[in-house]
Amino acid sequence: MIRLVAVFVAVVAVTSLCAQPASIEAMVGEQNYFYQHAFSGSFVSSRFGFFHTSSVHAFYDSDDLNELMSQSYVTYTLAGFVKLAVGTFYASKPGISPAASLQFRYAHRDFKASLVPRIDLQKNGSVEVMMLLEYNPAITESIQFYSRVQFMTNYGPYHHNRSYQNFRAGLQVNQTVMGIALNIDERGSDITTLHNLGVFLRYGFN
Repeated sequence: MIRLVAVFVAVVAVTSLCAQPASIEAMVGEQNYFYQHAFSGSFVSSRFGFFHTSSVHAFYDSDDLNELMSQSYVTYTLAGFVKLAVGTFYASKPGISPAASLQFRYAHRDFKASLVPRIDLQKNGSVEVMMLLEYNPAITESIQFYSRVQFMTNYGPYHHNRSYQNFRAGLQVNQTVMGIALNIDERGSDITTLHNLGVFLRYGFN
């Protein structure tokens, strides 16, 4: 656990020098703590930019299940709704690898959607697909209903590696969101399923 925290702090310290995060989220659940941040930006007068996200699962009773995932990319805007990203992917078990992805994004009024297929750029690497959906309609002038679902599945050349389904529902006031959270994780070729129900706090930076 100490090693996990040390690596995570180092990642945050380095990436925080590059840009301000777009969102920070912490969850306290019945099985573990969960933390995630993400930020992105573009270079002035350029199609090039950057994207970074990291997450941590810290279990109360089993260090073997603890997990750190971190991704950092240089991006290139191919069109208004899609970017090409090349960089690195790190996870506790497989380690670090070069990676490439496409980032498809759509937004209309209170609805946002993202689809991100990714591939490891190495022999016997993994492939994955992540989808994120958000719906945040206004309740009053200052309060919004916040909902988000995020799905990911990852396969190696021979078997399933990792999947998750994360659900959020709550209330948003300005840039702060609080509510109920459910994380469902599937791990390994035999697909061990873990559930984590709790509450979350999220803050967004614009």
